[in-house]
Amino acid sequence: MNGRRLAVRANLLLGALLMLVVWVLLVWVAARPALRRLIDLTPQQVNTVDPATEDLLRELRAQKVEVEFHLFFPAMAGQAADEEMAQVLRIRDRLRSLTKYLLRRYQWLGGEVVTIREYDLQSDLAATREAAQAFGYTGEGDVVVVAARQPGRERRFRSLSLLSDLAEIDLPGLRGNAGPASLKVPTLKRYLGEVVLSSALKGLLVQGAPVAYLLRGYSRFLDTDSVVIGSAYGKFVRGLQSLGFDVRDLSFGREHVVPRDAALVVVLEPDAEFSDLDAVALFDYCKRGGRLFLNYVWSPIESRNPDGGKLGELLGYTVGRAPVFHLIPDASGRVGGPGLSGHPAVAKLQLEPSPTHEVTRRLALSGARLEVGGARALDQRPGAAGELQRAWILRTGPFGWLGRPDADGQPDLQAPPQNLLMPFLVGLAIEVPAAEPAGAAAGGKAAANPLGNGQVVIVSGAFANNSGIDAFGDLGYNICNWLAERRVLMDIQTRAYAARQMQVQPQQQDRIRWLCVYGVPGLFLFCGACVLYRRRRT
Repeated sequence: MNGRRLAVRANLLLGALLMLVVWVLLVWVAARPALRRLIDLTPQQVNTVDPATEDLLRELRAQKVEVEFHLFFPAMAGQAADEEMAQVLRIRDRLRSLTKYLLRRYQWLGGEVVTIREYDLQSDLAATREAAQAFGYTGEGDVVVVAARQPGRERRFRSLSLLSDLAEIDLPGLRGNAGPASLKVPTLKRYLGEVVLSSALKGLLVQGAPVAYLLRGYSRFLDTDSVVIGSAYGKFVRGLQSLGFDVRDLSFGREHVVPRDAALVVVLEPDAEFSDLDAVALFDYCKRGGRLFLNYVWSPIESRNPDGGKLGELLGYTVGRAPVFHLIPDASGRVGGPGLSGHPAVAKLQLEPSPTHEVTRRLALSGARLEVGGARALDQRPGAAGELQRAWILRTGPFGWLGRPDADGQPDLQAPPQNLLMPFLVGLAIEVPAAEPAGAAAGGKAAANPLGNGQVVIVSGAFANNSGIDAFGDLGYNICNWLAERRVLMDIQTRAYAARQMQVQPQQQDRIRWLCVYGVPGLFLFCGACVLYRRRRT
């Protein structure tokens, strides 16, 4: 009898020990960086990053690329002298919080290859001073340093300002006239943490700075400096520079030749036909493996709507002179037909991106909305060379029409009969076969062109100017990165990241620690004792 009781007690003790071992193993496994899993239970998954960021961190983890985020956040001491300074302090605190929570998501996804270091001048002066010297930090406010070290290569890094790089802030005095409705204090308009950090991280993986030339002579009224005027392209140029491009101006002089160091040539809103010499120079550049990006936009002035001219003949495309309109979808269903017309909004085209072309594949799969204004129809020019390979990248829906001039000379906003509505092509990619080197035609062995075939991307419609860059600029950046053979930099989408945080006080942390270390194991032992007591009574 004593032996039986001893066996029962031993069995019970062994079961309790096994349960305790299982619990310890579960805690240990859950704490491993390679096995941790972060689940987003917030409504609409507001803490979830873009799939492109997840793919990026997954690739870095597979390639054993060491990623470091160094946070230099000086202590905010003292009190604000006025409401404006108080608002600045609140914005800084909010940006710090958003950045820390976003980087924690990066660390969860990247596992052991991602390290986050936050420096404190008060508690760890030596480490802070050493890191500041290594990254060139001189105390200029809140800074995030993104560093990456590829296997066998030296560490590269980039410094980002929390206020000027990772946030879009409305400042007092930028909204025009003073008055009750004018802006009195700074306002945090949008947090750009994910797109900036992921783009910077990808940029560190690419060596060199490709040169992007802006062809000036055929965009006479284009402003590429202002970041305020809606029709200007200052934000787009700065965005290219932040992606690592060396942006320069190009004007054909006596020598109609594209510089040899050109990674791509960009022509924004050309308002005149290319001369024969300049068209041949651009076409020869493409035959040498060059890259060309053309962005046509409709103008109410008829003479400023070129159709491609000589360059269109060489590349086999033509641009219509009339604007493309499309019916506005009628969600209410109260009006017959597929949509509404007669409103200026018919000029804003909701586009369908190609799910197969590299430039637009991610945009198509993510369901991102693309919109352009002032578009003109693209088409293949009759008699175009057959060796040119063409692929569509953007097109309208099925209910489009051309805005022909009405009685007052303005484009007619009223849609024609439904049987005359059709889709229109507004985005086109053309591959130009590389020219054979001298001697190949005479039977000599042709040397391979190191740049491969030339690539041309033509988009009709304004989308990358200051008015559209924040919502649809990813398309323009993808085009330039794809043309410059920087595919690793593509597909980082702009997400309005707004972390929902849960504050855990020190007392709550102690309770959680007590529950995990003592509470659960003690519960196991208590249950075992209850079972033993019940068996003894029976």
